[in-house]
Amino acid sequence: MVPDADNLSTATSMIESSAEQGTPPAEIDRTAAIRALRSLEATEARLTRNAKRETDEAKGELVMELLPVLDNLDRTIEAARQHRSEAVLLDGVRMLRAQLEAVLVRYGVERIDATNQPFDPTLHEAVGVTPVADLRAHGVVIHQAQPGYRYAGRLLRPAKVIVGKSTPPHPFYR
Repeated sequence: MVPDADNLSTATSMIESSAEQGTPPAEIDRTAAIRALRSLEATEARLTRNAKRETDEAKGELVMELLPVLDNLDRTIEAARQHRSEAVLLDGVRMLRAQLEAVLVRYGVERIDATNQPFDPTLHEAVGVTPVADLRAHGVVIHQAQPGYRYAGRLLRPAKVIVGKSTPPHPFYR
């Protein structure tokens, strides 16, 4: 807590009341110094926490701006693969993508791979459902359209997924 007028007047009144009760001036000074030191330590800890939070938020904003670049590289790789483009071009784009992803990982970005995981609305955004015959696949991510990302314990972007939904058996086959 940063010392302000209220804190100083409270400290002053405490010192004055201690003096009136017969506390020696040296003890009053020592008590006031200890209180001031504790207040300074608390202020320093708060400022350190705030600086870390602001740094994490700034890094998070940078990461949010880089994620679409990573997505576009993924789309380019997929289009080149499907159209059987020059292998050298495709290899170059793959290396660039790997390099960008390595930078993001060094900054603490975690990719959320959702395929074959139970659907979790805190991590996944359902963009569709698909019928599944196997009841074990009900509520499970069948396909991931776009990966999600987490940074500093906070979700930057949910994974966009297609979720399996069991279909009831046809009455004719009962």
